[in-house]
Amino acid sequence: MNQKLRVVSFGLGPIGQRAAALAASKTSLDLVGAIDVDPALVGRDLGELLGSDSVDGITVSADAAATLQDARPDAVIHCTSSFLPVVGDQLMAIAESGCNVISSTEELLWPRLQHPDIADRIDQAAQAANVSVLGTGVNPGFVMDCLPAFASSVCYGVESVVCRRYVDATPRRLPFQKKIGASMEVDQFNDLAAQGKLGHIGLRESIALLGAALGFELDTIKQDIQPIVATRALETEYMQIKEGQVAGIHNTGFGDERGKRRIEMDLRMYVGAEDPVDECVFVSEPPMHLRIEGGTQGDFATAAMLVNGLAGVVAAPPGLRTMLEVPLVHLVG
Repeated sequence: MNQKLRVVSFGLGPIGQRAAALAASKTSLDLVGAIDVDPALVGRDLGELLGSDSVDGITVSADAAATLQDARPDAVIHCTSSFLPVVGDQLMAIAESGCNVISSTEELLWPRLQHPDIADRIDQAAQAANVSVLGTGVNPGFVMDCLPAFASSVCYGVESVVCRRYVDATPRRLPFQKKIGASMEVDQFNDLAAQGKLGHIGLRESIALLGAALGFELDTIKQDIQPIVATRALETEYMQIKEGQVAGIHNTGFGDERGKRRIEMDLRMYVGAEDPVDECVFVSEPPMHLRIEGGTQGDFATAAMLVNGLAGVVAAPPGLRTMLEVPLVHLVG
C-alpha cells in the first residue's frame, strides 16, 4: 500500500480552507499542519475552523518555518496571493525546507513570462532541495489553458484556438466579487484596472502556456480589461448593485505569431451572467469544439485541482515546473 502524503496547508482564505478540508477528506493524504498570519485565525483549531471532524489536533500557526520543521510534510498547499513578487520568498522558504509546493498563485502558472528573475531563484532553490514547485488552479490551470492543451493531443495539427469562459459571479465568494469590481462605479473600476489592482490575474500566463503546448512561437501576448455595467439592479449574498454600476469584468486577450492570430481568449465574469459556459473552438485537423454547459465552478475546482495535483508535483522532477511538465492530474481518493 502506498504511504500517505503528509500535507501542510499554507494560507487559509476561502480557497485555502476549502482545499484543506478536501485534503483532510482524502484517504491518500494526511493533513498535518496549517499556516496563516491572520490574527483571527492564528491559534484556532483547524478542525473547528473547517467544520471537519477529519482534522485532529491541528492548530493554525503563524510560524511557517517552525510548522514545516515540526510537521515534516511531503508537500504544501499554498494559497496566499495571486502575484509572484508577493509570494516568491514564501515559495523559496518552503522549497528550502525540503517540501514540494502546489500553489494557487496565478502568475506561477507560467512564471517566466513576467518575472523571470524570481522564477530562476525559485527554480534554483527547488532543485537544490530536490523538490518541485507548481502553480495551478482552475483558470489559470485548467479551463483556458490545460484543457485545450490536452484536447490538442487528438489533433493532427492546430492553426488557432478561441477560448471563452462566461461566469455568473452571483454565487461566488466575496473576495472574487470584489476582484471583478462588482458594485463599483465605472470611474473607480477604470482607475484600479489601469493600476493593475483589479480583475482576473493569469490570462497572459494562460496564453503563454497554451501557445507553448501547441508549438506556437508567440511574439505578442496582450490583454484588455473593460467593465461590464449592470443594466438593472442586482443582488448577491454580499452586496447590492445599482443599475449603472459595475457588475463585473470583460477580459480579452490574444497571442500572435508573426502577425497571425493564434490564440484568442474571451473571459466574462459578472453578477447576473446568463448561460455561463466554458468553451474552446479549434481551427484544427480534425475540427475540435469543447463545451462545458454551466461552466466549471471555480471555487470548488481550484481546491480540487490543488489537492488532486499533490501526487503529481511530488512525482515531478525537481525544480520550478509547469502543468506541461507534471504527470496528468486526475481525481485521487
